[in-house]
Amino acid sequence: MLCALTVAGCDAGPADPPAAATAPSDGPGPSGPASAADPGAPTSLPSFDPATAVGGYAPGFPTDLLAAPDGSTVLASSATPTGDDLVEISLNLSTELSTQEVVDRYAERLDEAGFDESETIDVSALTVQTAYTRTKGKKKPRVETVLIGVLDESERRLVSLSGSVLAQDA
Repeated sequence: MLCALTVAGCDAGPADPPAAATAPSDGPGPSGPASAADPGAPTSLPSFDPATAVGGYAPGFPTDLLAAPDGSTVLASSATPTGDDLVEISLNLSTELSTQEVVDRYAERLDEAGFDESETIDVSALTVQTAYTRTKGKKKPRVETVLIGVLDESERRLVSLSGSVLAQDA
């Protein structure tokens, strides 16, 4: 087979790919990118961590504190326990709410939960970014943080939240 592929590659005129390269195989596909011999071959999809979800909330995501505003579309989320009652979270969503409405909705929830807004530092290409922190526990204090970034794309806003918060059952 190698000899046939080598000879076919040396032909001066255009050549059709060998039949074996275009025929579907009986076994699983290649685990890497499509080969040069068969540019139409499917590539493997990446595996996702079980603590992530596409199009919804990951298991253990603190929706009571950081759920997407009504009418928004959750693009992806993650909730990874850290072992000390905290969960590292991320949430990406799309919304037609204004930038100010997004920030106000999260600010209201975080303020009610005892978070304090940090001083805003404008060092990114985001339309708005802000951070909130809260310290819980006297014997074993844990500092929680929530970072919010909003990118205005004319008709919609892309919102990204990340940080570490207490697990819902902690």
